[in-house]
Amino acid sequence: MSKSVQINQDVLDSCKIIHSSWNDLTKVWTLPVIHALGLQEPARFNELKRRIEGISATSLAERLNEMEKQGVVSRKVFPESPPRVEYALTPKGLELKAILAELGDWAIRWSRDSPASVENAESGAKVMDAPTVARLGSSQAR
Repeated sequence: MSKSVQINQDVLDSCKIIHSSWNDLTKVWTLPVIHALGLQEPARFNELKRRIEGISATSLAERLNEMEKQGVVSRKVFPESPPRVEYALTPKGLELKAILAELGDWAIRWSRDSPASVENAESGAKVMDAPTVARLGSSQAR
């Protein structure tokens, strides 16, 4: 196998991993669950259900179970009566939350209604220049 074919196969393999992760993220309720856990953790099941408007108990349970299997969420059961269960983001989940926050910032920055997006479209710019990034950063204080 030539080197160029191997590089292409490596890229293809990476794309498959990215595609699989993206499919997991875009399942219904995944992003709201990550966001709700990121607001304050650990959180109990009913706390999360109250934070996520419109989610059913079944959907929340399914999403938490799947995210626990993926290593994004941890589940801790306390041997009390009645049992108490708390959920939190794992280090993997915290890293994902940070990446999603950056993706959210990017989406807002480049939305069609954003002034920077309009300026860049009018000028034909492919990327934002440093002054635009700085201006947006200061105007969107967290």
